[in-house]
Amino acid sequence: MEGINYYIKIGPYIKELREKNNMTKSQLADGICSISYITRIENGERCPTSVILRQITNKLGITPEYLFRAIESPTSLQVKDLLDQIFTDIEKHNFKNIYKLIIKKEKELDIRSIHDMQIIETFKCISTTFLNENYHWGMDEVKNILAPTYIEGSNPTDIEFMLLFSYGCFLLLSDQQEKAYAYLKNIEKYLDNIQFLHTRVLFPAFYIFLIAACLDTSNFKEASLYLNATIDYCKKYNTYSYLRELYFLKSELFDHLNNDKEFTIWYNKALMLHELIKNSDDEYFDVFIKNRLKKLKTS
Repeated sequence: MEGINYYIKIGPYIKELREKNNMTKSQLADGICSISYITRIENGERCPTSVILRQITNKLGITPEYLFRAIESPTSLQVKDLLDQIFTDIEKHNFKNIYKLIIKKEKELDIRSIHDMQIIETFKCISTTFLNENYHWGMDEVKNILAPTYIEGSNPTDIEFMLLFSYGCFLLLSDQQEKAYAYLKNIEKYLDNIQFLHTRVLFPAFYIFLIAACLDTSNFKEASLYLNATIDYCKKYNTYSYLRELYFLKSELFDHLNNDKEFTIWYNKALMLHELIKNSDDEYFDVFIKNRLKKLKTS
């Protein structure tokens, strides 16, 4: 396959975007570089530094990634649009829509990037597993998706970590509580080394299942510490949809501690927040509560 010289192709594309925005070279260069530098970039005579490229694309209302995708192939931007929609839906627990989107789009799009393909396969696996409640299939699929890129024991990317913790999640949901607790505790160490996040919900999503595993294995002190830290994180980074599960898990902790008053307070907080922010097709939280209540009744 013939390689793409991105920097020769960047210039004409930047010029096209500048003109579409009715922006002069002087306006684009202002605060970034000289007008002559912009001219040389647009003519393909100069390769902009990563810092200058980011400043130019910001002023044009796009990102460097968007620019490279536009150059790479006509369908590359459509892949990005699909990925953006997937990450929006995962924040809403909208597994049905994720599955429908992927099934509809994956055969239409020219997906050249291994990384993009891994993201799509990851969310196809997660959505399929949750919708079908086939957790053993999900665990096998996680291993298959990780195999081409991940070396066991190495620091994972955020998507690889999502796959790793999904495996722990599926262990927990298949009633292998002790294994799930040990596995999730073991991979927690990787969180500090993740350099780039596609979405901030990765952290609360992981800790919700680690907290649940702590509760299921009677590690209540750990559960309390994780709950307080994760609730603070969600408030700080506006990942409020995950507070519902966290509030419910806090009520569950108080039930284990035989504190009926605090159980009622946090249980009602979870339900109230759910009513405020739920989506029309959000069944995830209802299923989550039903399954956790069933565990409480049998514990």
